[in-house]
Amino acid sequence: MLPNDTMPHTPIAGRARAAAGALAKAPTTSKNHCLKTLAGLLEENKRSLIAANRRDMEKAEKDGIADALLNRLTFDEDKIDGRIASLEKIARLPDPVGQIKQMTRTENGLLAGRMRVPLGVILMIYEARPHVTVNAGAFALKSGNAIICKGGSEAAGCNALLGELWEKALDSAGLPPEAVQVPHLSHEDVDLLLNSPDEIDLVIPRGGKKLIETVAERSKIPVIKHYEGVCNIYVGRGADRSEALNIVLDSKLLMPAVCNAAETVLIDSSQQHWIPELTNALVENGIEVRGCEKIRERAPHVKPACEADWRTEYLDKIYSLRVVGGLEEAMNHIATYGSGHTDVIITENYSDARRFLREVDSSVVLVNASTMFCDGESLGMGAEIGISTDRFHARGPMGLEELTTYKHVIWGEGQVYG
Repeated sequence: MLPNDTMPHTPIAGRARAAAGALAKAPTTSKNHCLKTLAGLLEENKRSLIAANRRDMEKAEKDGIADALLNRLTFDEDKIDGRIASLEKIARLPDPVGQIKQMTRTENGLLAGRMRVPLGVILMIYEARPHVTVNAGAFALKSGNAIICKGGSEAAGCNALLGELWEKALDSAGLPPEAVQVPHLSHEDVDLLLNSPDEIDLVIPRGGKKLIETVAERSKIPVIKHYEGVCNIYVGRGADRSEALNIVLDSKLLMPAVCNAAETVLIDSSQQHWIPELTNALVENGIEVRGCEKIRERAPHVKPACEADWRTEYLDKIYSLRVVGGLEEAMNHIATYGSGHTDVIITENYSDARRFLREVDSSVVLVNASTMFCDGESLGMGAEIGISTDRFHARGPMGLEELTTYKHVIWGEGQVYG
């Protein structure tokens, strides 16, 4: 049998389909055994993984990779330890496969409900991010799906080693090694996979807007999309100044290059008096500030913001600031310029908070909390396979349940229709 990196696309997808059939029936104990074994293998092979990642990074730097992408390519000891912890958490999570919800008694005496079942075969396409090879495989496996992990060429060495570790873990649990495939694929191979709707059920791209647009345009398979993270924070009336400052700083500084980092701060006109304090704190923390005219009236040292700034996902230590006349204007700004990803209101006004939650149409909406909490681990999912800004079939951070669908199950006692 040919190794994965030399196989044509049809065997890869076909073997994933066969593996999905076996995984759909696999006991939870076997899936958890695989996840725990992989956690152990990551620990045992930590030095080799770090060395492979360093080689990938050295090549990427020579090739002139962007700094933001280079940061995502990093797979150091802290990130490996984070994946080990995530694997252990996912192993402890309830298995969604076979769960029956909404079981009700109908008028004719039948018991009817919905049983969670796997989607089937998932194709994951992503740039850099070797940690996705671990996360995506773990979520697919626990939810009973087979997955093909197509990482970027910049992470080829590290991903190849991770693919070998997945094979060992699957074999130790008596599960098909094709359940998690990490093949080296050309652009032509990927195009062929995107045109294989009989063998692949869902495509999840993770990366820049161009990658996601290209995948969505070429795929004949349903695609879960996440184009941009233009996330907004509205500092509303009655906001606690100290709380607001901490949230604004955390939402940018913790991880500036992630999709749920905030990009714009909208300041209610009632809060204008502390604009100098806010802008000074941002600048002191190394954040470039771009402001509207009203911001610059009180903080003339900041750069002027232009129309494009309100639509820009900086993925960097840059904030655009704007004064708005109230809640209505803030929500209109978010509807006009936001990307439907993650938006926050900071306020002690309960009615404003409730209205913001109800009317802001984003995948994650928060009150008095950092945008960093748009995160699968924070929401009890262990991690996430991705964050969807789509409406169908999943929205926001995607965990185990989002990788399943359902079938209707009916339990009768001899009832006939006629």
